[in-house]
Amino acid sequence: MPNGKHKKFKTQEGYDMWIKSLSGDPDDGFTRIDPEIRKKFEELPDEKKKTQLAPTFILYPFEVHEQQAKPFEEKVEDTVDFIKNHLTSFKKSYVATSFGSDSIVLMHLVMRACKELNIEYPDMVLNDTLNTFKEEQQYWADISKEWGIIDKVKLFKPPVDERGNMMTVWSIAKKVGHLPTFRKFKKIKADGTVMTTKEMGGSGGATPECCDILKKKSLKKYLNSLPKEEQYDLQFVGTRAEESSMRKISVMQKCRTYVFKHFAKYPMRTCTPLSFWTMEDTRKYYEVYNIPFNPAYKAHDQERLGCASCPAHKFWVTRMAKDPSNEGFGMLKQNFKILKQTIEAGTESQTERLKESVDELKKYLKKEESKTLTESQRERIEKLIQEYDVVDPDTFCNPIEMLNEAEEGLKQWDKEDKHGL
Repeated sequence: MPNGKHKKFKTQEGYDMWIKSLSGDPDDGFTRIDPEIRKKFEELPDEKKKTQLAPTFILYPFEVHEQQAKPFEEKVEDTVDFIKNHLTSFKKSYVATSFGSDSIVLMHLVMRACKELNIEYPDMVLNDTLNTFKEEQQYWADISKEWGIIDKVKLFKPPVDERGNMMTVWSIAKKVGHLPTFRKFKKIKADGTVMTTKEMGGSGGATPECCDILKKKSLKKYLNSLPKEEQYDLQFVGTRAEESSMRKISVMQKCRTYVFKHFAKYPMRTCTPLSFWTMEDTRKYYEVYNIPFNPAYKAHDQERLGCASCPAHKFWVTRMAKDPSNEGFGMLKQNFKILKQTIEAGTESQTERLKESVDELKKYLKKEESKTLTESQRERIEKLIQEYDVVDPDTFCNPIEMLNEAEEGLKQWDKEDKHGL
């Protein structure tokens, strides 16, 4: 009997149930697997096919690649039809949106499908994390007015803390003792002892705490408060397989549609119509349908928008360092400040993270791409490096530990004096 990669099972039935929990259902009536592409896959030599196989896949990497390579016009037609099939099969839906480039395309496609079906637009659900650029909030208002969906946009604010203040990414970072990250930090300290959870300072590869609190908590509370007759049974999400390896794996495991059982207290269908779209497809859709582009991308020299100061993903340091605005660079300075504060509060792994961040800035200034920086931009980056350059890990340390060490030293001196040493 095979064993799971991360778990051991006493019975084949237990293993099969685990595999099923990770995978979608190819026969649920909504999953679409292109028969021509599947046929091409089956005709591949066995040596090539076996590199594509995994027990949790209902769609193979080869098929995802073939779907992504389809012509733009074919993708648009298929996506609208896919959305229509879901809209006519469920009672109440919403579009999860950030008003970023992919979200806007998804909103437009869903609205097109609604027009063709002659039905009302669904709600557009937006979580305001308070971690956005000023241009973004104006864009939310402008596009909602232009498309006539002001009454459809449901804006959710962050929950409040014990003092009644709305939580922010930085207030959460201070509370949990580290900046948000998907990384798993080392669990063993230099002296061989195991780090505490606080010392590790990461989410262990899971969703960062701020994502759960700022993006999910308020929406979950709302969804769970709805009476049964008003509950949603379908959500549209604008993620693409091309964005990350995790999202690609999710598409291979569940395709573009699956039942999500653990977000609200009741099961809800999740549909990701843009799974096979590329960034090029998204850009072309804007051009073809003359959609106004979010000005925050250009104003802050960003390729993607999420939480403006988010340090959870790779290359966050460079992304914020090259931002020409004071607003964006100020967020980078605040992240460094929080890193220093968490180190001083005893989160040991953040020392390494701060050093890595400073090193990333140093490397960036040596790269060809940094030549586009203005003199003032380069100067402020160099100043930040100088302020936070940590050569000695003890440069930033826990003042309480320093005090304890000093007191131990005094005791030792006193003992030596008494013994005449």
